[in-house]
Amino acid sequence: MSEKFFRGKIVFINNDKQRVTIEYINGNKTKEIFAIVDEIHQERMIQQKLIKKAHRFLVGDCVKFIIKKSAANVFFADHVLYEYNNALEALINQSKVENKFLGYVKIIDEKYFIKEINSYLFFPLEISKFEEPPLETTKAITFKFLNTLKPEKIKASLMNHAYSADFNAIIKKHKKEEPIKAIVKKITSFGIYLELENSKIECKIPFNETLTKNKFAVDDEVMTKVIHIASDRIVVEITQ
Repeated sequence: MSEKFFRGKIVFINNDKQRVTIEYINGNKTKEIFAIVDEIHQERMIQQKLIKKAHRFLVGDCVKFIIKKSAANVFFADHVLYEYNNALEALINQSKVENKFLGYVKIIDEKYFIKEINSYLFFPLEISKFEEPPLETTKAITFKFLNTLKPEKIKASLMNHAYSADFNAIIKKHKKEEPIKAIVKKITSFGIYLELENSKIECKIPFNETLTKNKFAVDDEVMTKVIHIASDRIVVEITQ
């Protein structure tokens, strides 16, 4: 086949096989053709300088491609290049007004995604290390978008999180400004690694002028206070 580029839209994605179906028009007829868009193919295009970085394809992506014939005499799309996605752009614009959407949790190859309810676009679901992984849902749940300024890195985050019992216990102590007992688990040149009382939550405290390595030993028991807590990070200081 010639190196003529065709344009079309991705209408189906098989995430397990990293295979997409592209709908396009040729000779006033609507046709469909498949393409493999896995890491191997995209790395090859990076080496050929056709793209600068890999793209995570979504349903609705408008792409351009060339048509080739396999050894088995089957036509397929190759050199699939992303151009734009109107549905994705509409969601990003909507998020600027209200970043609250409905979707379903989907698990593919042990990875978590949100399938947006109207566009059917899939987005990687960001799960905090303190969060219990969600189950797949048949009932729509609310989520928000992260990284909307970089569409190629856009992710979803649940509006309602199911945090671990350990994390919730730390939050309660922080709100009451209660001290938290901790055990020194490891000491390196970078700092002290602590395990907070009755939990598997670890924190690192970097060394400074007042906190020096020779003051502590592994298995020492120390008292700490939480000075900052977020969905993915807990910062403590040693009070004793």
